Amino acid sequence: MNSEAIRNYKIRKEENTLIFITPMFRAEPDSVLHSGIYNREFASVLASATVAGIIYVITAMNIENSVVRSLVFLLVFTAGFPFFRTYVFRESLMEVVFNAASSEARIYTSWITKRLKEAIALSSIKHISIEKKTEEVKNPDAVKFVEKISLQHGTIIPGFGEEKILFLLKLHLADGSERIIYSDSVMQDVLSAHDEIKEFLKI
Repeated sequence: MNSEAIRNYKIRKEENTLIFITPMFRAEPDSVLHSGIYNREFASVLASATVAGIIYVITAMNIENSVVRSLVFLLVFTAGFPFFRTYVFRESLMEVVFNAASSEARIYTSWITKRLKEAIALSSIKHISIEKKTEEVKNPDAVKFVEKISLQHGTIIPGFGEEKILFLLKLHLADGSERIIYSDSVMQDVLSAHDEIKEFLKI
């Protein structure tokens, strides 16, 4: 079982409120190229290096000392990486606030700003379930391309190009509609979230 520290969600109780937060709430499969090559850390490194390079060129036009130019590049690059990772390439989050006092569940999404997506009456939530979804590789040519590039660089991406299984945590409403609030490949974590939310809602 995963420890709480490495789960892909956070959940906490505050008086009559249960707050559930996760960056994993989409059921759509990731792009093969996106998951194989692109990630937020890599994008942050590229952005930081680009900005540092521009500053270096500007500095080189005004300062002849190569040591100073190198220090400026290093400082900008070092400071730029955490900035881009924290504020520009941060994960989009879903926050679901179950409020027993107001008999309402509010669903928020946030990236740079927090936005109310939907408000649902708790009485309309009839049950909560877990659904298994299997994602097949839809672009085998892209998989082969990425694997070829990875091997050329001596890199192996564990699990890349394999069939992916997701477990979706869903709220089922009285009107027959569903809301996916969590999507993860670790079934035990989805079960834990399911049990805590179900216990709070008493359904």
